[in-house]
Amino acid sequence: MAAWTHIAHDSLSLPASSVTWSSISGSYDHLCIKISARSDSSDTYGGEVRVTLNGDTGSNYSGTILWAYQSIVQSTRASSAAYMNYSYVSDASQAANTFGSATYWIPHYSNTANFKQMISRSAAEDASTTDLDWILAMEAGLWSATPAAVDEITLTAGAADDFVQYSTFDLYGITGA
Repeated sequence: MAAWTHIAHDSLSLPASSVTWSSISGSYDHLCIKISARSDSSDTYGGEVRVTLNGDTGSNYSGTILWAYQSIVQSTRASSAAYMNYSYVSDASQAANTFGSATYWIPHYSNTANFKQMISRSAAEDASTTDLDWILAMEAGLWSATPAAVDEITLTAGAADDFVQYSTFDLYGITGA
């Protein structure tokens, strides 16, 4: 049976552009991040959540996303990116006080023999049924800088954006799964 250990919790009392967890212990099998957030972005369909590992902002991230934000489903591929994104939370263009959610899974994060995979799912929710007022996304990503253990995670709002007050971020370590 899997055991979940709550490692860190951040709840914003003021807007912030990022949240960083450092000195993450390598004693778990996997990491899971749970986010309930809203961005001050004015994008049409949601505020970005960008993830970097171990402070790496080089072109070492790639990902494939499946998303729906109009009346169709789309897919997109990114490579040589400076962060992993394609996760979205609600933003200023959506209903007031509506927060979106995102979950990241980083399996075998402390392994030093392989590149790191990340799997995410997110929803920028809204009280409207108008096209472009919501987005659902799932992404598989890869951090291919070096096969290093992950000991630092930074979650950043999109370019020049902030996560708003009351946004929450939780980091869990999972063992036995």
